[in-house]
Amino acid sequence: MSVAALLTWSNEMPKLKNVAVLVNLSRPYDREIISGISRYVHFGAPWRLYVEEEPADRIPSFAEWSGQGLIVDLDDARIVKALPQFTGKIVGIGCLAPDILRKLDISTVKTDDQMIAEWAADHLVERGLEYFAYCGLRPRGLDQWDAVRRDSFCRRIAKHGYQCSVFKGRNYAPRHWGLMLAELMDWLASLARPVGLMACNDSQGRHVLEACRQSHLRVPEDVAIIGVDNDELACELAIPPLSSIAQNTEQMGFRAAKLLDALMTGRRRRPVHITVGPNCLVTRPSSDRTAVDDAVVSQALQFVREHALDYLIGVPDVVRHVGVSRSTLEIRFKRHLNCTIHEEILRIRLSMARRLLTSTELSLNAIAERTGFRTAHYMSAVFQRELGYPPGRFRERARSI
Repeated sequence: MSVAALLTWSNEMPKLKNVAVLVNLSRPYDREIISGISRYVHFGAPWRLYVEEEPADRIPSFAEWSGQGLIVDLDDARIVKALPQFTGKIVGIGCLAPDILRKLDISTVKTDDQMIAEWAADHLVERGLEYFAYCGLRPRGLDQWDAVRRDSFCRRIAKHGYQCSVFKGRNYAPRHWGLMLAELMDWLASLARPVGLMACNDSQGRHVLEACRQSHLRVPEDVAIIGVDNDELACELAIPPLSSIAQNTEQMGFRAAKLLDALMTGRRRRPVHITVGPNCLVTRPSSDRTAVDDAVVSQALQFVREHALDYLIGVPDVVRHVGVSRSTLEIRFKRHLNCTIHEEILRIRLSMARRLLTSTELSLNAIAERTGFRTAHYMSAVFQRELGYPPGRFRERARSI
């Protein structure tokens, strides 16, 4: 290469852009966000990356900083308040109220909190429960994720024909943990049981587990619990291990970095809001139960859950397995679970199909085959009837911008 060509090539090399990432690295959720950002940068983004480990305590002066881009956690009001000082491009991680979002005029990437809550509700209903509760936190900061999960969970439970009790816990300092547990124990004592409970996140789920232990409530026999985040170490160390929904946080970080790159290079000029669906639901002992007093119905339900994804399985197979007449089993099944045997089979198949649609690239035909629907046409008909839209649109919604 000639000297002139080398100089031309050097001048055409992309200049490094200064990008700051302000998240709380003490949380597994935020570390997964960083992992996704790192994956995008390693694809060749010309960035000089600055990661602040304690952004809430050391907010940089955005008015003085010469950076071109920010990726920030919107869960802290102090950071959000400082954002208007910054003249570069911003992508926020989280769910802000619409009026605040309009004032900031920034792009965002958030998890699909409605879908998370619906997964949790369906999971608990599938356990055969009739009483339900949501354990959240009192509003703090600006992020709306807890409120969206709470309201979506209650709506989904209502759609199944049940009511939901709600607990809004205070954000106690660690030294006042005993007060928080006392509040939780009083609330748990007021609930009808057995109850299916969604905790707003894994941290709150572990608090509920401890409150149950101190209240001598059996988990999952008296209280079946599911959390959100799927922090594997914390969930497995819980007693009993905590069921949880895994947010697709690594993908959120990747999408945030990709979006910021597009904004800084001019490929995107207007604010964009991306919603990323959850990754999977991991069932552990905290919710792995069959909440039915009738031994025959419990046996039938266990058989359905083990074999529902086999398209050859039908109601006659369930009847033969338990050894009672079909009419007797249908009556007792309906009495305890408020649905027919066929409806329970369809519900399990539908739940698995939804998970595969959001977490894999499998075709509709392949998903129908794996979930017992056998054909995409039949699966689409069930989706349309139960959810109001076909599986293709469900997948688009889960991954939509």
